[in-house]
Amino acid sequence: MTQPRKSIIDAQGYEIPLYLDDYKLKLDCNENIIGPSALVIAALQEITDKDIKFYPAYGEILEKLSAYNNVTKDMILPANGADEAINYVFNTFVEPEDNVLTVTPSFVMSKIYSRTLGCEYKEVPYAEKWVFPTDELIKNINEKTKLIIITTPNNPTGEAIARNDLLKILEASAGKYVLIDETYVNYADESFKDLIEVYPNILIARSMSKDFALAGLRFGYLIASKSNIRHIKKIISPYSVNNLAVKAALASLDDINHLNYCVCQVRESKKILTEVLSPLVKRIYKSDANFILADFADKADFVYKKLLNAGIKVKNFGNTQHLENCLRIGLPDVKNVQYVTDSLSARDLIIFDMDGVIIDTSNSYRLAIRGTYEKFSETTLTPERVQAAKNQGGLNNDWDLTYYLLEKDGINVTFSQIIEKFQELYWGNDGDGFILNEKLLISRDAIAEIVQKYDLAIFTGRPRKEAEFVLKKWNLEQYFSPVITMEDPPQGKGKPDPWGIHKIMSITSPKKVYHLGDTIDDMLAARQAGVKGIGVLPPQDKTKDLRRSLFAQGAVEVLENTEDLLQLLKKFEQAQVK
Repeated sequence: MTQPRKSIIDAQGYEIPLYLDDYKLKLDCNENIIGPSALVIAALQEITDKDIKFYPAYGEILEKLSAYNNVTKDMILPANGADEAINYVFNTFVEPEDNVLTVTPSFVMSKIYSRTLGCEYKEVPYAEKWVFPTDELIKNINEKTKLIIITTPNNPTGEAIARNDLLKILEASAGKYVLIDETYVNYADESFKDLIEVYPNILIARSMSKDFALAGLRFGYLIASKSNIRHIKKIISPYSVNNLAVKAALASLDDINHLNYCVCQVRESKKILTEVLSPLVKRIYKSDANFILADFADKADFVYKKLLNAGIKVKNFGNTQHLENCLRIGLPDVKNVQYVTDSLSARDLIIFDMDGVIIDTSNSYRLAIRGTYEKFSETTLTPERVQAAKNQGGLNNDWDLTYYLLEKDGINVTFSQIIEKFQELYWGNDGDGFILNEKLLISRDAIAEIVQKYDLAIFTGRPRKEAEFVLKKWNLEQYFSPVITMEDPPQGKGKPDPWGIHKIMSITSPKKVYHLGDTIDDMLAARQAGVKGIGVLPPQDKTKDLRRSLFAQGAVEVLENTEDLLQLLKKFEQAQVK
């Protein structure tokens, strides 16, 4: 059986989206969303058939780039993006038995190219965020080290290396190649291209994606000694940079004023956004690039989804090592950064229970209760008796409710036996049980409309796996954060205890809070938390008795159906206007 190289069988590639999502602001990939110079658009509008049917010629762009960088044109090599330029360096200078040295976290493509070659890739972690680990990097240089990679400003951390630190590394790197990735250099205070005249082992990769806004055309280049460029030319594809990219690059270099405008806008936006983010974050890291990296602690998912629901896409690192709870936010112009800051302002919050409110569980959890009871009792359990037990309160967890019913009838079964049988019926084998019978009680369109004005969260007694399963199934994940599940509260702090509501409020810092639930435990939790409870009659109980019970426990309103929430919120909004 045929196989690819052993070095890449288990390697991870760089996954990219297949379609460009229609966000109001796309700030997740550090592109310059201000856009290219008007001269670029004009140049592309003048494309002729010759620009398409003939291979490109690079003389003019080499002259422009050499003048812009103050080097001779035989020290410049165009590439299809900075990542291709980096790959050229690997393919020219690195052998499979060599060692490549860099820091982590940093730009991932170098790791991919290393694994493709099968060489050793050594990453030195930051001891302090984000202070470049100069001494530790130098300690790791050995006789097998062939290439040292320094990304400055670094992505995703944002800091630029100090010149003195870089010089220390260069002095310790005699006989090694040092690749300096300056993709974000135009947002920083200095470039290091002048050092090529002193250190011939330096190669500098540049891109015109982040500064000149040519990301869609993929134009990058290398700056290096004449000798190094000559060696690299031996292995490259002859026409990898297309004519449209060349013409766009030429036009961009004719309008340095536009570049300067973009840089000024980004720097001003950085100041504005840093000030607004300060109360929301654990720490904002200093950035010399066109983005901000911030640690939001337990607010990370909430802020990410809050922005997403406003049509703003940023980079959420989730549990990525070294970047836990961090968001990277690309910086737009000053006008658009105002939309970002407005989208982060405090709003009213609606905390949803799941079962009987968002999800109809009459043919899932309720069937599992009855099936488990009947397994051990060998008698029938009516839906009415299940609902009566639920209505009396204190049995929000369905395992507890099942145990209560069996114990009340004198049937001696262990709690673990109940859980095992219940989950066999409800969850089945990896989500193929009664859970598949569930239906939505409020449409996704209605939720999407509500989230335009309100922050939405969930406080449920479901296990997290089951809560995430149904949110993913109905494509509701982006709308709710935080999602507090059975595993989150300390022992004994599930509903009717208000712990979950208080936890959600500590993360979201809302104005007003509403808790939407279908049981008296939900209304008790809301009342004890000092928030407004809104009752919902579940599909299996639309009686006046339940309505009265929900009001008696503090509900400000009781809805016949969850879908009626839209009208109730409009009623609240009209009352506020009056």
